[in-house]
Amino acid sequence: MIKFHREEAGLTQGQLAQGICSVTHLSKIERGITEYSHEITDLLANKLEITMDSERSRYRLLQEKLEKWNNAIIMVRSNEIHQLKNEIEIEPLRFLADFKIQYNLILARYYLFVNEKSKTKEILETVKDQYSLLSPYEQNFLKHVEGIYLFLMENFKSCIEILKQIDHDYPNEEFYYHLAIAYHSIRSNIFAYYYGRKALQFFQKTLNILRIIDTETLILVQLNSKEPHDMEETKQQYEKLLKVCESVNSIDRASKIHHNLAFEYFRRKRYSEAKQAYEKALELITEEAPHYLISLSGYISTCYRGGLLPKAELINLSKKGLKMAKQNQDPKLSDFVIHLHTINQSEKELYEYIEKTALPNFIANGDQFMKQHYEKKLFLYYVKTDQKEKAFQLAADRMISEKSYYDLE
Repeated sequence: MIKFHREEAGLTQGQLAQGICSVTHLSKIERGITEYSHEITDLLANKLEITMDSERSRYRLLQEKLEKWNNAIIMVRSNEIHQLKNEIEIEPLRFLADFKIQYNLILARYYLFVNEKSKTKEILETVKDQYSLLSPYEQNFLKHVEGIYLFLMENFKSCIEILKQIDHDYPNEEFYYHLAIAYHSIRSNIFAYYYGRKALQFFQKTLNILRIIDTETLILVQLNSKEPHDMEETKQQYEKLLKVCESVNSIDRASKIHHNLAFEYFRRKRYSEAKQAYEKALELITEEAPHYLISLSGYISTCYRGGLLPKAELINLSKKGLKMAKQNQDPKLSDFVIHLHTINQSEKELYEYIEKTALPNFIANGDQFMKQHYEKKLFLYYVKTDQKEKAFQLAADRMISEKSYYDLE
């Protein structure tokens, strides 16, 4: 505290210590490596024009607010999140050595919450440079925030790698949910279910209703993961979740549930019902929402497959999505490029883009679902256009990369 206010006042250790104690003693006090009397610290405080009692109160209050801010983000209490941020940002003590790392990591999570991923990236790079100086809690917190960032950037493989490094004594078991959705994204449904159940226990224990909805939704998705489950039963389960969303006024989560329901209709080729569900998903959110582009992409696919919108309108929607993805550096950009080539029936350009850009990105990010989907499409294109060498190579790579459960070698 003394060091912080000395530096804020622009004083050297010699200037502050003059007439009170030796520079060496002040240095040791500032580093917390010596015993000292309250008389000395009171004299130092008087010279800095502060009172230690009020500074201790400010210290404790900021400590409590940072804890509440982090908890508000975990609990997804939007109003409280923004209010606490405003209160904390007028408190200079947030840059105190005791708080600086914690403040920056919570701020990084805040930027993910408001979908400003580039600002999160800047903070993460700064904090990672100081990794060896972090406490075990701060190291785990850093890994957690970085894992969420990597997931939102659709780098699922790296997301899993970093989250699995978190120690078991890290108190925020919310990270199990982020592990679950990352495993879901690479079609590892057993691990997605396993970590989803662990996350659900944590959210139930902490009475986190919104995150219970998230996790129940994820677990429901696993039910349909390998092959479509009975649609009426699936619809009833989603409708139950929608009622819970309504009871807690969670419009954002209702949008995601409508999106998931739309996808279940889509994969069953019930395009009209899928279109209606995607429209509900999009109506409930703004274009700034993190999952807006995902639902927009699904809507375009549905309307194209079902012949439900004119070609010109589909092209305009795809161009809109592509422009937004470029502006936000969103990995969904590939989806909209593929939509445009598909709608324009530019077959050669489409498969060149899949081969040279989209598929390598899906492989690098560990997106197994998209990788398998576009490998199959590319293989069929190679066969159709008599590119036998490429077809054989793609098939061979696929066979080598996939391990059999009964692989004995």
